[in-house]
Amino acid sequence: MAVFMRWKIAQFVFCDQQQTLTSELESQQLEPMMVELLSYFCQNTNQIISKDQLIEQVWLGRIVSDNAVSKLITKLRKALADNVRKPKFIATFPKKGYKFIALVEPLTDNAQLLEPSATEQKPDINLSTNSLTRVKYLPRKTSLTEVFALSKNKPVLWRTSFLTLFVILFIVVFAWFGFKNTEKQPILTHAKALTRDAGNEFSPSISPDGTRVAYMLWQDERMQLMIKNIADERTIDVDHGIEAGVGPASWSEDGELLIYLVATPERCQYYLRTIDNLTLGEPRLIHNCPTGSYGKVLFTHDNERVVFAQTTGINTPYSLFEMNVSTGGKRRLSQPALYLGGNSQFDLHPTDNKLLISSPDEQQWEGFYSLDLDSDTLRLLFKQDAYICCGIWSHDGERVILMGEYPAYQLLSYDLSGNDMQIIYSGTQKLDRPSRHTNGKDYLFSSDQNDMNISLTNLISKKNAVIADSTVDDRLATFAPHNEQIAYISLTTGSEEVWLTTVEHNQRTKLTNFNDSRHYVDLKWSPNGKLLMALTLNEIHIIDVQTGTFNRLKISQTEIRAVSFKDKDFVSYSIKIGRKWRAHQYQLSTNVASAIDEKWQYIQYTHNSENTLWIDQKNNLYWGKEQNPIKDEILLKQDLLYNRVFNLKKINQQWFWFDHDAGRYLIMYSPTSGKLTHIVQTDVLHFDIKENQVVYGQLQRINSDIYQTQSLNY
Repeated sequence: MAVFMRWKIAQFVFCDQQQTLTSELESQQLEPMMVELLSYFCQNTNQIISKDQLIEQVWLGRIVSDNAVSKLITKLRKALADNVRKPKFIATFPKKGYKFIALVEPLTDNAQLLEPSATEQKPDINLSTNSLTRVKYLPRKTSLTEVFALSKNKPVLWRTSFLTLFVILFIVVFAWFGFKNTEKQPILTHAKALTRDAGNEFSPSISPDGTRVAYMLWQDERMQLMIKNIADERTIDVDHGIEAGVGPASWSEDGELLIYLVATPERCQYYLRTIDNLTLGEPRLIHNCPTGSYGKVLFTHDNERVVFAQTTGINTPYSLFEMNVSTGGKRRLSQPALYLGGNSQFDLHPTDNKLLISSPDEQQWEGFYSLDLDSDTLRLLFKQDAYICCGIWSHDGERVILMGEYPAYQLLSYDLSGNDMQIIYSGTQKLDRPSRHTNGKDYLFSSDQNDMNISLTNLISKKNAVIADSTVDDRLATFAPHNEQIAYISLTTGSEEVWLTTVEHNQRTKLTNFNDSRHYVDLKWSPNGKLLMALTLNEIHIIDVQTGTFNRLKISQTEIRAVSFKDKDFVSYSIKIGRKWRAHQYQLSTNVASAIDEKWQYIQYTHNSENTLWIDQKNNLYWGKEQNPIKDEILLKQDLLYNRVFNLKKINQQWFWFDHDAGRYLIMYSPTSGKLTHIVQTDVLHFDIKENQVVYGQLQRINSDIYQTQSLNY
């Protein structure tokens, strides 16, 4: 028999191996992080433990907020039936931390009191092709043998034994039927492909009768809207000319109408058409949206009303509107405040006129909101500090379905308060935004086999070399200033880690051991090559190149852009103050942050000060230590930033940028000669340059298809 670590905690027995907390009446299955927290408390009783200590020791330094710690403490208190005002287990010391005050005794392997056996706690697992079902531990039922074993260990009078036995039998019967009636049946799922086109398919929408699927297809540099008959595989293209991108689409509740987006660089429009099987009626233009607004549209449960998202222009956040398709009347809906992309992701309740809106807040936490379309009442359901996206209602409308955290191999289900997480699908490929199937039990999603590699090109010899080419994403490559090393981010081990290689790409070494779901969007070396700075959605991490350990800068969680090292002790970054972006600096030795001259939105410091770039509040561009204004028309036409990262770079007399609109090329430009050079074509905007070499990402676009889960209930 294996030896497990177990503790007697007051009236409970806790087993970290089986993740159970057991009393005489019940056995609770604990979440993994609750197990880690309780294990740490058992090993560190009667001492005040700060939140920082818990993050370091329990979460192993992973990215979590104080709120996440408090939430897990609350869950553990509930499991222990502890009273926060009169604690018997976890005492709170304001501004200091927590103390575990219960009597804790380690148990030997022979102590079987109240503990379930290993065989009774085997997980329900079903393996099928390209899938893994949810692992579900079922509550353990107390046996009569155990009841008698418990009672005979305590001396009782013969006259009370019958009454005691009756009470125990009553409890056992009650527990048996309680478990029997409340157990959830395991949901066993696998997935089958609905599309196998030679391209990338996404944004699926099933017709109400379940016979057809509408989806978007990116193929041969063209965005198409396809409609497929699932039974006989016949497919039609909803065509609006070769220059137009079409989709996404939404079916009316009776399946007789289809509404969809048509967009070009010059126009944005919504069209409505009748549809009978695969026969389309004439398109009817119902709305002109602002150019650059590539929004989503959904029918409500009323065929006359649709909800759509649009921007006020290119690179502005999305807002939600409702429109009457007959009259053209529109209204802006109540909705969360606009941050990042705004409110572009939403889903209609399966039976009610309610939207589920996925929207980031100022801290970059993803919030999930319920909007009653009839009363225009908005209600926050829950938030998560995680890199996730695109919640939809479950089939019964009582839960929220989400993709798992990055890199998203799972579909997860939460209750409407964000608790009771269940895995409803787990596969081996990354998946994208889910949607409900109309059969009332399954879900659709796009899953891809794409991966990202890192290449290096010598600007003089024109020779290319592959720096990193695992079968998963390798990205954010950046040159070390002091030697031939290159740092990059890779998913080789299943989670994002920092790796090191060389220009000669003869050795690749994993630097960090994060083992969590963090997601980096930029990576920079310090001038002395001893540190790396990595940017997440709402934090800046400083990584020691010798040890691989990291520290978070002590700044508020918010959207952060344009990070760079000013020198070995100062880093620069930009955050939004009011309605303006402001450049800030942070001193690593003192942990003090301060705003820079309010004139500057963004600053990109470089190891050579003559290559430093500055952007003022009017989007004017300057270069060098003396802040020389740029007047070259070609440079001024380029995108200065892409998302959170500087797109324009200066290396002595040459300028470089990624041009998305002109064929997706890395461009080199000499203002003195006026010569433009197309270095390489790529789909990845991140790149770095050192001397005569450029390192960049290359997307290996293999394929993505649309899948349908298939559920079997036992």
